[in-house]
Amino acid sequence: MPRVSLVLAVLLSAPARLPAQELDLAGKSQLGKELMASGRFGDAAAVYRDLVAAMPGNAGLHLNLGMALHMAGRDRDALPQLEIALKMQPDLLPASLMLGAAHMRLGKPGAALAPLQKVVRLQPDNHDARSMLADALLALDRHAQAEPHLRRLAEAAPQNPAVWFSLGRTYEELAGRAFEELLQLDPESPFGLALVADARREQDQRTAAFHLYRLALQRRPGFRGLHAAVAGIYRASGYSDWARVEDEKERALPPADCARDALECAFAAGKLRDVAAAASKRKTAEARYWLVRAYNDLALAAFGKLASLPPSPQSHEWAARTHRNQERHAESAAEWRKALALAPGDPRLTMELAVTLRLARDLAGAQPLLEQLAAALPDSAEVNLLLGDVLLAQEHAERALPYLEKSVRLQADEPQARGALGRAYALLGRPAEAIPHLQRAVAADTDGSIRFQLARAYQAAGRVEQAQAAMKDYEGFRSALQAEAGVAGPGATITPP
Repeated sequence: MPRVSLVLAVLLSAPARLPAQELDLAGKSQLGKELMASGRFGDAAAVYRDLVAAMPGNAGLHLNLGMALHMAGRDRDALPQLEIALKMQPDLLPASLMLGAAHMRLGKPGAALAPLQKVVRLQPDNHDARSMLADALLALDRHAQAEPHLRRLAEAAPQNPAVWFSLGRTYEELAGRAFEELLQLDPESPFGLALVADARREQDQRTAAFHLYRLALQRRPGFRGLHAAVAGIYRASGYSDWARVEDEKERALPPADCARDALECAFAAGKLRDVAAAASKRKTAEARYWLVRAYNDLALAAFGKLASLPPSPQSHEWAARTHRNQERHAESAAEWRKALALAPGDPRLTMELAVTLRLARDLAGAQPLLEQLAAALPDSAEVNLLLGDVLLAQEHAERALPYLEKSVRLQADEPQARGALGRAYALLGRPAEAIPHLQRAVAADTDGSIRFQLARAYQAAGRVEQAQAAMKDYEGFRSALQAEAGVAGPGATITPP
């Protein structure tokens, strides 16, 4: 995403080194610069192509042609010109910068890495190159590698909301991965239970959080901070006497031994980056617990900085995501609309608004947004899936069918698309066509609905034995879900200390 001013500055500082006697060529070179400065990039490209034909061994001219093509939106044509320039003159950093930018715009972040890394290594203060490099790393899910670049960008441009938003999202992603690693190390760990309890409390699911904290304390009685968390739940639920009992239990715990509990002490001292650096080197559930806590607090700090800046699409997006995570979909939709007001027509923000409206069951509100996106992005598997899903939820299975079929064609391994297409075929009385799609969607079934639909499709197709087996599988799956939720399921209450 190079800025026009940056490209023009590079262009004007990269003379073609034409011989003085070649007045016609020199005049063309000046014309090319003037066309670039006036935004006539296609015309400039034609001029530079003539110059390259006249002087094919000039790296500067290949660079200028590549930049003109890039600015004209012709990135595929720009790539070979920039590569030729670099082959002729490997230290031509503007060519490396433009090559990375062109690859990024073509959706090839992997190819953009090497040229952008080269620019950042040799020009550490080139914030445009560092920003594109961070974007490339994030696109490749290499968040840990992107983090130091984002941090440096935040230090250099503390008023830039986009950087703080990306940094906060990066820390959230790193926290999520650390939590997944914790569960892989010890799925029954009190540390994992405590983190899930924290999440439930954030979502105002106090009863579930209460029982999870209690279970974590049973498995680790001296777990500092959990009695205080239980006291907070008691207090919020109107049980002040019980809260005082838990507060006293918290005060009775011995302080952390910093020789043994170094991560806990560093966290308490606010040394979050030190905690992250040390905990990432230890493969224990406890270390992963403190790693999650550190990344979560770093994310909050980044988002806090974002919130202190003037309103921006990023600040409204953060608020919208926060509301949506708390299942406050009306508030979330309002924030997405504010973000769109500052970035009109942004397809990603429009999609997020549509997703939120779907979650809020506002199907009539989501449908026109998705139809608009489907017209603009006809080959988006995600847009086709969500539009088909919204139509299906309104019992318009026949209208939903082409969108769902297209979504499956575009992304054959997406189980949600398979499940939605299977449901559409079933509703249209085509069980034989529904069955293979529902079968492939079972692996991603989270509530048993796909298993139930599959059993009904087998029944409708006259495959009685398979229908019975599928119904048995459905009933067993539902029973397992209920047992898993038993720690704070229906009938669970907040009990005394």
